[in-house]
Amino acid sequence: MKFNVPKAKETPKDYGILPWTEEFKDKFPIQKIKNYIKTQNIAKEQVVNHLNFKCHMDRDKAKLVSETLENEVAIIQNEQEVNIVINLPFCVYRCFNCTYVMYDKSKYSDIYPYYYDALIKEIKEAKNLVDKKFFIVKNIFITGNVMALENDKIEAIFKILNYPFCTISVELDSLESVTEEKLLILKKYGVQRIIINSLTFNTQTLRRLCRRFEFKDVYEVYKLFVSFGFETSFELVVGLLDENELKLERNLNLACELGASNIDLFSSHCKNIEEINRKDIKEIRKLWDFANNFMLEKGYKPYYLFCSELEDGCFENVGYTLSGQANKYFIDKYYECGTQIGCGTNAESIKIKGKNAEKQKTTHNISQYVFGIDEIIEKKNKLFS
Repeated sequence: MKFNVPKAKETPKDYGILPWTEEFKDKFPIQKIKNYIKTQNIAKEQVVNHLNFKCHMDRDKAKLVSETLENEVAIIQNEQEVNIVINLPFCVYRCFNCTYVMYDKSKYSDIYPYYYDALIKEIKEAKNLVDKKFFIVKNIFITGNVMALENDKIEAIFKILNYPFCTISVELDSLESVTEEKLLILKKYGVQRIIINSLTFNTQTLRRLCRRFEFKDVYEVYKLFVSFGFETSFELVVGLLDENELKLERNLNLACELGASNIDLFSSHCKNIEEINRKDIKEIRKLWDFANNFMLEKGYKPYYLFCSELEDGCFENVGYTLSGQANKYFIDKYYECGTQIGCGTNAESIKIKGKNAEKQKTTHNISQYVFGIDEIIEKKNKLFS
């Protein structure tokens, strides 16, 4: 593979300019950089200097790349292994800042039971597909808000997804409907990890985002999760609204002190990119460099990295983990190396064959999903045929 080393003039040492260089600017820059390092036969100890001096990459980003490569969990592709991802798009309420396709349960009460029936049908068909293809289920990832479901509905889903030896993770976008009874159901069916999408621990920022919980609520729910023996992770945002370095340090320090196994830092929620001026971009870059250095000092290592807003900011999103506690599903997801069966609205199914990936995305519209469920299942069966 031939690489054109970018010229120095493309990347002045300025926080307002893309730090990844045009050569490596990509949603998944690590993949391109890995290929480049292999092709150029660059020694591990020379990666930072080479990317900085020869490729003119921002030095802090070169260090982040080197750390990520060093701590990257071995990617072992097995075409018989599969991940199952289930999207539950109903919340008790929809937050003002929500970037997901979520629906207020009370406003869509007429279609909610039909969506649930369609989802159960799709999950059962996914199980039939797993049995038919002799797949080994490696990870189950439930996104959205499982806590918005009634107890019997939660249990019905997990009864179908009763696979041995798989890792089950649940992502929570809202905390108000967490109960001990629901956590007992998750524990009963082997859920290992709960990922809390809190965005920030700053109560003032949470109020500005119209989220109906404060840090004290996050803390109380977190203690409940720990008492049940769940591994816990936090999803936080760098550059959210007007949060400065001091507020970011407080967020990161709290997450570390609470002992989260993973801390995932994202940029995708930071303001409207079109409204970020040159000074703001510089500030967000500095915040990211601060965040990475802080996490390394606390003993957390970066193990996945992808970029968002490629044209307007190329901001990185980084997963940090304590030793041996990386989220294996995120490795498959963000390195695009795992076969996946998606169920629910806005879910994605991915068939990996060698280096090729064939994808199928389900509609995000709940009405279209309910009335088109048979066609959705049929298309999915054809994808994996």
